[in-house]
Amino acid sequence: MMKKAIIFLFLPLLASNILTGQGTVKETRNVNGFTNVNFGISGNLYIRQGSEYRLEIEGSRSVLDEIETEVSGGRLMIRRDSWHFSLRDEQVTVNITMPELEGLSVSGSGKAEVYEFSGLDDLELNVSGSGKILVNRLKADDLSCVISGSGDILLKGEGSADRGEISISGSGSYRGEEVQIDRISARLSGSGTCYCKAGSSLEAAVSGSGSIYYSGNPSVDARVSGSGSVRKR
Repeated sequence: MMKKAIIFLFLPLLASNILTGQGTVKETRNVNGFTNVNFGISGNLYIRQGSEYRLEIEGSRSVLDEIETEVSGGRLMIRRDSWHFSLRDEQVTVNITMPELEGLSVSGSGKAEVYEFSGLDDLELNVSGSGKILVNRLKADDLSCVISGSGDILLKGEGSADRGEISISGSGSYRGEEVQIDRISARLSGSGTCYCKAGSSLEAAVSGSGSIYYSGNPSVDARVSGSGSVRKR
């Protein structure tokens, strides 16, 4: 009878923590009620649309113990536990399923990929540091992209948006040649680069040595101070 009781006690633990080999653990965490994601660790993040919330994180047990996942004010924060300072540069993979996405922020050296979402209204993308964001087949009303540091935002696959604001400070880059945005406002300070596809209008401001390359036939209002440029591709 005692042996059976011990087995039953371990079953809930096995349901949420799965050993995948070579010391790697796959863990499901209970999170819900968020439309924004803050990714503040090194590793890879994948976001998919689904009717239910789900977060699955994979890495070594010692590293997962140092990673917090908390929802506050509609924002899921994935970050290092402030009480620990020994998080090593080990591979961590996070998979998220969520019904709606309004914003994604990557800080540090993390990489995030967003698969196709339907029904996007406003989408805010922020990268600070050397991180990267990749969005597949974007379709939204308003798009805001802010890059500070050497990070990158890439829009891949055909897509569209009504309005877009792009801000780059530092040496980062925005690559959105495949996604037509009807009205674009792009501002660069530093040595960053912006590749965009504009519909009806492009308002471009460059301060420093950065460059804005655009395709399409929009009306262009360009202001450049320094050695930077605004050029049609």
